Amino acid sequence: MSINSAASNRNPILVTGIGGPAGKCATSYLIQNGCTVIGTDMRAVSSDVAHFFEVPAADDAAFIPAMLKIVDDYDVSLLIPTVSEELPVFANNKATFAARECHVMIASYLAVNIANDKLKTARLLDQLGIAVPRTLPGNTPHTTVMETLGLPVIAKPRISRGGRGVVLYTSPEALAKELRGNIVYQEFMSGEEYDVNLYVNHKGVLQSCVVLHKTSLREGRVGNALAVERTQREDIAHLCSLAVMALGYIGPADIDVRLDATGTPRLLEINARLGANALSASEVMDDLMSDWESFTQLVEGTP
Repeated sequence: MSINSAASNRNPILVTGIGGPAGKCATSYLIQNGCTVIGTDMRAVSSDVAHFFEVPAADDAAFIPAMLKIVDDYDVSLLIPTVSEELPVFANNKATFAARECHVMIASYLAVNIANDKLKTARLLDQLGIAVPRTLPGNTPHTTVMETLGLPVIAKPRISRGGRGVVLYTSPEALAKELRGNIVYQEFMSGEEYDVNLYVNHKGVLQSCVVLHKTSLREGRVGNALAVERTQREDIAHLCSLAVMALGYIGPADIDVRLDATGTPRLLEINARLGANALSASEVMDDLMSDWESFTQLVEGTP
């Protein structure tokens, strides 16, 4: 069954954070493929979705009730979260949505909780022998950071926020001004940066893995990608495959990788959601939709 024909036979799809890059990608893909899309965001957003709702923040007690009401009112059968702060909340409430016959496209709470936390991710993958940068918690004294990681050094939010909040420090004086809470420090990888978009189906099988070279970064040496191009890097794809398999991961993931001074790829972080460059890796959305169709048939007992 084609994506378009499957979409025409299904209930609306709910996408969160449609004002953000990942939400825009998901919405654009789904509408182009004939899906009825309902969108949410914390602020008013102009979009071509069938219905739009402003919702509370993920840490608000009213958030899940608000999402469940939309699911109930519109008989939503698939929910695709794209906001970092929402991911653990949805993962923890996945069964509640499933009871309403709404499948939340997200991994288990354990996998999401680790992926969403850069310190936990780095420590676990390092223990498993998967290449990551040396990483220190944000409460590490600046002198210890410099002694351990050297300069330049990266400071970034501990909880995944894509490329936002990433700062590159090149001097002790600049680093001394870093006073944010809940961050991590990472050694700076001086090589090229890559964005890996992949999808693991509900059986735990890696279906697609697309490596995108970040040809331009917002802050020059760091930050969100301004431009990407597809590339063949089996070593990078293999690194990301090892990481998601180690986490027992299921669903879409957006992974940042950078080459160190020797050209060895090291995994920087895992975003447990669709990526901002998903339209440049459309196989991921194709596989998401086909896997949802397969999973739904399995649940419904349809041959």
